[in-house]
Amino acid sequence: MARLKVLLITVIKVLFCLMQESKTEGNIPKPQITQTPAVNVIYTTENMTLECSVQGDSSDLEYIWQKGIEHLADSPTYSIPSADQSHSGDYRCKVKKGNDTSDLSDPLSLSVVDGRPKPQLTKEPASVSVFYTKESVTLKCSITEDSEGWTYLWYKGQETNLIANSGAQSQHTLSSVAPADGGSYWCQVERAGFKSDHSDSLPLVIKDLPETKLVMQTKLTKVFPSEVVEMKCDIQPPSPDWICKYYKDDKELQTSDCMLNLQSANTGDSGVYKCIGTLRSLQTQPSNTIGVHVYGRKAKPQLTQEPASVSVFYTKESVTLKCSITEDSEGWTYLWHKGQEKNPITNNKSHLTLSSVTPAVGGSYWCQVERAGFKSDHSDSLSLVIKELPQTTLGMQTKWTKVFPSEVVKMKCDIQPPSPDWICKYYKDDKELQTSDCMLNLQSANTEDSGVYKCIGTLRSLQTQPSNTIGVHVYGGRPKPQLTKEPAFVSVFYTKESVTLKCSITEDSEGWTYLWYKGQEKNPIINNKSHLTLISVTPADGGSYWCQVERAGFKSDHSDSFSLVIKEMPQTTLVMQTKWTKVFPSEVVKMKCDIQPPSPDWICKYYRDDQDLQTSDCMLNLQSAKTEDSGVYKCIGTLRSLQTQPSNPIGVHVYGRKAKPQLTQEPASVSVFYTKESVTLKCSITEDSEGWTYLWYKGQEKNPIINNKSHLTLSSVAPTDGGSYWCQVERVGLKSDHSDSLSLVIKELPQTTLVMQTKWTKVFPSEVVKMKCDIQPPSPDWICKYYRDDQELQTSDCMLNLQSASTGDSGVYKCIGTLRSLQTQPSNPIGVHVYDHKAVPTLSQHPNYTPVYVAEQVTFMCEVKNDSADWEYQWFQKKPQEQIRDVGLTRNTTYTIQSASEKDNGEFWCKTKRGTFVSEGSTTIQIKILARPTTVVNLETGWADILSVDSLTLLCEVDNTSITWNYTWYKDDAEMANETQNALHIKATKENYRSEYSCRGIQSNRPTYSMRSEAFIANNIVLKRQILLAISGCLVVGIVLIVLGCIYFKFTRKPEEESKPEPDLFFTFAELKKRVDIGSETELCLVEKVDNKPLTAEKTEDHPALSDELLKEAKESRNKEETDGLKSFKGL
Repeated sequence: MARLKVLLITVIKVLFCLMQESKTEGNIPKPQITQTPAVNVIYTTENMTLECSVQGDSSDLEYIWQKGIEHLADSPTYSIPSADQSHSGDYRCKVKKGNDTSDLSDPLSLSVVDGRPKPQLTKEPASVSVFYTKESVTLKCSITEDSEGWTYLWYKGQETNLIANSGAQSQHTLSSVAPADGGSYWCQVERAGFKSDHSDSLPLVIKDLPETKLVMQTKLTKVFPSEVVEMKCDIQPPSPDWICKYYKDDKELQTSDCMLNLQSANTGDSGVYKCIGTLRSLQTQPSNTIGVHVYGRKAKPQLTQEPASVSVFYTKESVTLKCSITEDSEGWTYLWHKGQEKNPITNNKSHLTLSSVTPAVGGSYWCQVERAGFKSDHSDSLSLVIKELPQTTLGMQTKWTKVFPSEVVKMKCDIQPPSPDWICKYYKDDKELQTSDCMLNLQSANTEDSGVYKCIGTLRSLQTQPSNTIGVHVYGGRPKPQLTKEPAFVSVFYTKESVTLKCSITEDSEGWTYLWYKGQEKNPIINNKSHLTLISVTPADGGSYWCQVERAGFKSDHSDSFSLVIKEMPQTTLVMQTKWTKVFPSEVVKMKCDIQPPSPDWICKYYRDDQDLQTSDCMLNLQSAKTEDSGVYKCIGTLRSLQTQPSNPIGVHVYGRKAKPQLTQEPASVSVFYTKESVTLKCSITEDSEGWTYLWYKGQEKNPIINNKSHLTLSSVAPTDGGSYWCQVERVGLKSDHSDSLSLVIKELPQTTLVMQTKWTKVFPSEVVKMKCDIQPPSPDWICKYYRDDQELQTSDCMLNLQSASTGDSGVYKCIGTLRSLQTQPSNPIGVHVYDHKAVPTLSQHPNYTPVYVAEQVTFMCEVKNDSADWEYQWFQKKPQEQIRDVGLTRNTTYTIQSASEKDNGEFWCKTKRGTFVSEGSTTIQIKILARPTTVVNLETGWADILSVDSLTLLCEVDNTSITWNYTWYKDDAEMANETQNALHIKATKENYRSEYSCRGIQSNRPTYSMRSEAFIANNIVLKRQILLAISGCLVVGIVLIVLGCIYFKFTRKPEEESKPEPDLFFTFAELKKRVDIGSETELCLVEKVDNKPLTAEKTEDHPALSDELLKEAKESRNKEETDGLKSFKGL
């Protein structure tokens, strides 16, 4: 009875849980997610708060957050304090109250963008670069990535200057701007405390309205018909955006150009002009006004001259031509023309002044006026006559200007060309003489008539150039000449010196003839000059000289006589007083300058390398010579400006160090000598080679080799002659330093060996053959010569390189080394053979299966006939519809496919290679890979027998039924012994049911085996059958017990209690909650379904619901499924 009661309570619990689950399902509404800020795209470091909410009562709710499959914190809100890339994704939430759980909310997709956004700042109107006072401009700040939820911050100038009253909108409008509103603007966006980067700054240029000024571009406001009038409307500051408007007499002209150009003015263009500037809806103040007047006719100038009364002008006079316009004289350029010349004279003024005129200036003149390309009519012409100023010449009519008293002096002022208008004037000593006659006549000269005379011609303000001057002197008596010499202080002259004798008249030196006399000779020396110069005198020129003067038969008295002494120049000789001219430091050098004939007046001068030595002593003494004393010495004798011929030169050289010879060899370029060659050693003194004895040494020997010559010759040398040589020189007991040693290397002739650089002496055509002539010991000086079959090859390289061998290269090769006249012994011979056919490898297959099955092994062999040495093998494969694949390069003659597969289908061939040579391709072999038969394990035991029999039967079936197969069975991948039939019987044990079984077919012919089947696990099938049977049994037992219970209560009820209402066998939910023996509300449900997991049974101590064995087997089955997973098989 107690057990039946327990069973009823258990059934009631199950029914209660089902009713409670059906009653509460869907009572909690589907939650919604809201985000702050309300955007789906945020930036790194930005904050975001997600809130999960439901409609209605939200008390006692538990919140569950998910991002993808990730479980997040359980709270009504989920905060992201500083976003990064990992926060991107889909967010969901659900709520739970007691056992009730809502559905998941709709996903909220959140994207986190790396970095901070940077807004773009633009202006409207966008095309305007400069704004003017009272205009409006709108600044726009935009975010291209995301424009939701932003507050806009506006700045001007520096970053910290936030514009006041700018609002938080994306636009900032400046109305009726002023220049103070100009500057750099930038913006920034902000939401929930997160700020973007600053936008690039936008410079805003705002200027005051410009001023307009009307400026004449042509100079004149009063013009003649067809003249050009230009004026410019100057807008300052300038801007290409402004448009100009012109008005004449307050009427608008149809032009928008700021330059107004009236190309051919007429009277209708007269008026008052002004302009304004316009831009968009703006307009400047009107400019200043300019009045323009156009005359009714063309202008003609008038031409006049000043002075007007003169008909002929003379050189150096001035004349002014005037060109005038009566109507208007402003702004004209004056064009002056002469004669028929078309090109005007360069002068733009209203008057043409001809200053200091010449006859070439004379002619017919006329003028014209011009301004801005407009020209007037020609004036009437004016003829101008201009002559040269006459010349005045004062000519002596008598011969002498210096005369004696009572002589006649006449002179004439000649004016050419003659003109009766000119008047003559005379001057003596610049004092005008009272005479107007052009002839001056001094009939009886006296001392008062002495002076300088000249004349001029005069006309108007003109006067001719003064004539030439004539000086007139009247002497008082008879003259006597004076005789002097130059130089005056010299008493004795030497050969080649010059001396000048001067004969002078103190009263007058003009017109005299000079008579020179020497010794007692009465006939004068032929020389009429006032001085007698004796150039490059000789002793024969010495003697007594005197002179006399004569003019027109008048002779002076004789001068006093003068005695002249002349000698030959002396000679100088430089004589060494010591022996050597090339000396070493501290030696004494003496030399003497000898002047012959001797004279105490002569001074000696010494020169070293043409540099004067500061000494006047004729003996030069160098007590302790040093290197500075080296040079070429010579001396001279000096007297006045005379100097003797330089003496003979003597070169003196003082060395800077002790003498050290240099040791050289010939031939000099040879570093190594070989047996039987000759070598000459030379010992030389670069400083001085005079008087030396040469000492020769070898190695460490102290005694010199017997040879006093400057060279030592070694003929037909041997290696024993090699070694270190040095030399020394000696002169008068003075020994030099040792020379540097010279190492003489003498070797035996080297040996040559011919060595193959490539490995093969037998090669195919186009292969490379290399051999080297090895000279030992090696030396870069030796030249190699090659011979093939004793015929010399044209090469000097020690490496013989046959890049592409041919049959003509076959033969026996040898080489020798040559150097100067030397030659080594021939090298060893090497025979080379070049085949007359190309290398073609042969390809074979082992085993020669056709076809080949999957997993079989195939080997290809590549061989070269005639020569199989040192080849590398290159393998190729070409699959159907694919490119050729290079399989690889190996040294093996075989290529093996260890386990064939479908990728190995195709053609195979090979090539051989050694070095850079590659053979032809072999013949191809094509293989075809076939798949092996497939195998399947099937269950032969029926469904109904699985739980009743003690074993299961498995069948191994191969899809190729035409072949008689034997079978191999595997248990847990291990081969089962003695199991060769297609049927396998498994005993019904847990171990066998949990094991994996597979099989394959085998035979003696190809293919020798089939593919291995998939593994079969019996436990999966048995467990599923057991669970189904257990559930079915429980349902049947439960129904039967409920029916029996109802019958039992019906028949055991007492009669006296029939009138009482029957107690309800089933408790209400309120009663069940109060029952202590049943448990709490949450314990009523033995089976719960949470988050779509499979139902599990709770085990209580007092009220078991299912058998322990059945729960244990179900748990084991579930654990197996979680680890291995259920495996399907054929036959279910």
